[in-house]
Amino acid sequence: MKKAGLGRRLLTAVTGIIIFVEVLTGTTIKVHAAGEPKVTQLEVTVSSDNSGIVARCSYQNYTAQSGCEMKLYLYRVESDGEFIESQKELVYADTGSESTEPRQVKEGMYRASVMIDTGIEMKQINSESYYRVSQTDGNYVVAKEKASEPKECMDDFEETGEKFSCSHVYEYILVQQATPVRDAVQALQCTKCGMVIDYVDVPNSAYAAFLQETADVIQNTRQKEVTICTDRWMSFDRKVFEAIESRPDVAVIINYQYQGDVYSLIIPAGTDVNLLMDENGFGGFRAVNDKLLQRTSGLN
Repeated sequence: MKKAGLGRRLLTAVTGIIIFVEVLTGTTIKVHAAGEPKVTQLEVTVSSDNSGIVARCSYQNYTAQSGCEMKLYLYRVESDGEFIESQKELVYADTGSESTEPRQVKEGMYRASVMIDTGIEMKQINSESYYRVSQTDGNYVVAKEKASEPKECMDDFEETGEKFSCSHVYEYILVQQATPVRDAVQALQCTKCGMVIDYVDVPNSAYAAFLQETADVIQNTRQKEVTICTDRWMSFDRKVFEAIESRPDVAVIINYQYQGDVYSLIIPAGTDVNLLMDENGFGGFRAVNDKLLQRTSGLN
């Protein structure tokens, strides 16, 4: 999952932060900064080798002195919102043309978009039309369709000829729960029309899921021992040690990896967990192993 770029700069420790973004629909936009970059020929099309669908655009006068960053998106348009299929940072150039990586997509409606971030405000330009993607004899076919206004936020739209603008309200929405091996994913999504402008991983959420799952297994087991296997995590927190303490009848076996080798750590039933934790309630498996060895040696 991509972590850098727009989403990383906007994500804060408090999820649910609200960001206001102006969206303009059209084929050309001017950013009021040095160089005045322009985006043109924004469209959805089939890649040159017919391996997938891409968003494509041309642009001019986009240099390091332009005072902004630009990113190209391919969106899938659903009834409940718009979702990113692929994205690409545009590189500086006096004159350039870029496409997202070819993406094998399901049949449906798509559109292209460019996000322009000046550091003070963000503006988004969308392709004038939606594009219907279908397949015939194994080949992609893209047909242009007339743009329609987003249904969920029409009250906030201002009509100017055939163009519409929406004062989007963006916030982070959880779209994928964390597992012990995969961080949770949040989408930066408009609460009105469902447009998504980025996806970000939630840092350390996979580790938190591992700790919670481990504590639950220990507390709920009906066996005299439980075995925990992990190839990425190297420690327990206070929550897990408290679960061990609550089950003095259960031995805990941890199979883990360290520097490419597999190790097995056994915490005997009834062990005083206060001897295994540091002042913050954490205990690394290597340190816990050493403490148990010292305890055993002392008893002998």
